[in-house]
Amino acid sequence: MSREDADQLILKLFTMSSDELKQLWAALFGTVCYTNRKDFIRRRLEWRINTLVSGGLSERAMKRVEEIADDTLIRVKSRAFSPRQPKRQKSSKPTVIRKKYKGTLYEVIQYPDHFLYNGKKYRTISEVSTEIAGYYVSGNRFFGLPSTSRV
Repeated sequence: MSREDADQLILKLFTMSSDELKQLWAALFGTVCYTNRKDFIRRRLEWRINTLVSGGLSERAMKRVEEIADDTLIRVKSRAFSPRQPKRQKSSKPTVIRKKYKGTLYEVIQYPDHFLYNGKKYRTISEVSTEIAGYYVSGNRFFGLPSTSRV
């Protein structure tokens, strides 16, 4: 492929449909394209076309890539270990949760399957905190409870 042919093909990329771009991807990369983002596909195809025209990486660069890719040189940085806290056991006894908010002390009674505030049942602590604050706020954050997320 000559430089002129490559330039014409690169210009043609901007008029091609998604299906046409994916077919060209399969032809140039030899794999299936799973994304539908046209801009991403165009940039990668443009890079691949330019690589094919220029001859790719030099022999020296390829040797360096192989050195870097050597398994003994790769260091895998693991995520910081944080032991999971055991899940809180829902006791059969009701628990009282207190929060002082804007000068008023609020009390919520936690049962195993619901929360009771002001004589009304709520499914989640966030529903209670939203009722008290007047806008959505995380119940755990509002009442200062530990997060229940599994991050």
